[in-house]
Amino acid sequence: MSALLNDMLFAAIAGFGFAYACNPPLKTLILSAFLAAIAHGLRFALLNYFHFQTLAIATFVASFCIGCLGILFAKISKTPAEIIAFPALIPMIPGIYAYQAILYLFSFIRSEDIKAKTNFLIGFFDHFFTTLSVTLSLAVGVSVTLLIFFEQSFMMTRNRKEFKHIV
Repeated sequence: MSALLNDMLFAAIAGFGFAYACNPPLKTLILSAFLAAIAHGLRFALLNYFHFQTLAIATFVASFCIGCLGILFAKISKTPAEIIAFPALIPMIPGIYAYQAILYLFSFIRSEDIKAKTNFLIGFFDHFFTTLSVTLSLAVGVSVTLLIFFEQSFMMTRNRKEFKHIV
């Protein structure tokens, strides 16, 4: 349980930092940090306590939930959902897998031994496809909710009376 809380704390700090770079209102910063903690904590729980098979599936579920919560919080705070949800997802980008894929690629290029080259190539593709699948899971998971609730997300920052006059 302590590992889960640590994971959520550090994800909240990272989400706050990524949101702060966009210079949004203070309430949006706090919501992004909260959603980052929820997202990373959910993915951590799915992988460690519920034994999900792959990182990509757990990431998809977490990003879908964050998209739904982002829509809800956007309605409450009268800000676009993207401003709240996207900084919360950035801490889940698999940077270590991308870094290791590049290291395996450089090791493959430098190696002279065929057996070592084969192992480096396998390691490269393993880490590369993990990076690709997790990144796509992040994008698809949050985009699905924004597409499902497109009408609501469009009206989130508008006053209902003004919107009726436009239509």
